[in-house]
Amino acid sequence: MNLKTLLRGPMPLIGGGLALVVLAGLVFTAVTTRAIKPFDQIGLSALINGLYYLVNTVALGVFSGVEQEGSRAVSQERAAGRAVTPIVHAMARQSMRLFALTTVVMLIVSPFLVGPVLGGHWELLAELIIALFATACASTVRGVLAGSQRFGGYAATQATEGLVRIIPLLLLLFLGVHQPWAYGLVFVLAQVFAALVGVLILRTGTSQSWGQLMSTPPARDVAGAGKVWFGVSIGLVLLVLASLTNQAVVNLPPVIGGAKLQATMPLLATAVGAAIGLTRLPMFAFVPLQTMLLPQLTAAVGRGDKAGVRRQTLRTSVACVALGLLGVTFLGTLGPWLLSIYVPGVSNLSGATLAGLGVGTLFLMTANVTQPALIALGRHRTVLVAYLVGTAAMALAFVVPVDPVLGVVLSTSAGPIALVLVMAVALAKATRPTADQQHVMA
Repeated sequence: MNLKTLLRGPMPLIGGGLALVVLAGLVFTAVTTRAIKPFDQIGLSALINGLYYLVNTVALGVFSGVEQEGSRAVSQERAAGRAVTPIVHAMARQSMRLFALTTVVMLIVSPFLVGPVLGGHWELLAELIIALFATACASTVRGVLAGSQRFGGYAATQATEGLVRIIPLLLLLFLGVHQPWAYGLVFVLAQVFAALVGVLILRTGTSQSWGQLMSTPPARDVAGAGKVWFGVSIGLVLLVLASLTNQAVVNLPPVIGGAKLQATMPLLATAVGAAIGLTRLPMFAFVPLQTMLLPQLTAAVGRGDKAGVRRQTLRTSVACVALGLLGVTFLGTLGPWLLSIYVPGVSNLSGATLAGLGVGTLFLMTANVTQPALIALGRHRTVLVAYLVGTAAMALAFVVPVDPVLGVVLSTSAGPIALVLVMAVALAKATRPTADQQHVMA
């Protein structure tokens, strides 16, 4: 299946659902700033934004691995003609165990979180734990929907998440509510409703009765995911660690770079942070493609069609590079003008700087469409190694004695380039034709 066929399929649905989720995040920031800041004497608006970033970093960083592993496992069982219900049960149990483990870790570090990050507001920590549970549920359901290639249902969960955030947030603003916990609760509960919608879709769409599905004996583990330690498979643990490391590659450059510039050049620090956010926007366009690729590539692996996996990944990677190069060109020419509109009144950055930031986005997009192939092939460990190498490259770029802005550009590019090189080499080796296949082709 080529990119044009994907664009004609359910990809626009998933893209629309994702757009609502992204819009809900923007609305959350805008609404809380307007609702809380006029009554804010102790920095509560900053604290609620701290909750927002904690949810996006911790909850999504941990449980995106659940969605990917669930999609792979369900796809694998479907391709083999086996019942998927035991695997669904297994993934749900592992997700809840992972939620319990993450909650314990959050409680252990709670003195640090509640003190400096959440300003002593324990109710915000409670909302973070609710967010962990909600994300665990939604990620499990979405993994099943994606693995079953029910992308319309997947998009419905995204749309639900976005709308259940946007409408109540605007209602709270209209009613003049200014308590931070109320806005935080709306934000974290949205994924609970998304999960419920997903469960309803799965119930109505299955050929078996719900009772028959629930009575199916649960699987002891997830096929192809490795051994199970403390109730969680090694494959899932590796993906969780990879997701968290990915968060470091994506989010640390603006944080560390901004910290270096904040003391002496605060306006420039603001401009750099905004520029990185602006140049990363194209990544959202490829999230639906990543969701659709994993079950299709897993099915191809189940058929033994590794050459097909290689061709599909190469085609989508070429599309990423082509669009990325267009983006780099755009940033190099019109980027400074666009940045001045996006954040007026701050220091302007050159076109070369913005183009350099765009290079990192190009490689991050390529990683997002290469990773599903490695997961489909069962190379979970390689995915983690790639992100660790990327993190190391990013860290080395930070200590290079250059101009601070150039240092940020280098760090945003070095990490993604390094991790894509590791992924590309691993994928080439994993899909290399065997001696027998080479003989047949000859």
